[in-house]
Amino acid sequence: MDKRIERGFKYLFLMCFSFFIGIFTAFIKIYNDQEQKNTGVNIENRYINFQEEECYTKSDLELIIYGKIQQNEQ
Repeated sequence: MDKRIERGFKYLFLMCFSFFIGIFTAFIKIYNDQEQKNTGVNIENRYINFQEEECYTKSDLELIIYGKIQQNEQ
C-alpha cells in the first residue's frame, strides 16, 4: 500500500509540473506575440506620439480602427 501511495505522488507531481510548464510557455508565447501585432491601439498610439509625420490622417485611423469614419463629438 505504501508503494502505491508513493507512486501516486510521483505521478501527481509530474502531472502538475507538466501542467505548469505548459501554462508558463503559453503565457510567454502570448506575451511575445502581442508585441509584434500591428493592432489598432498601436496605430492610434503611433498617431498620437508622432503627429508631425504624414503617415496617417485622422480619417485613415478611423477607417483602420472602426471600419468607417466616425462623426466628430464636439
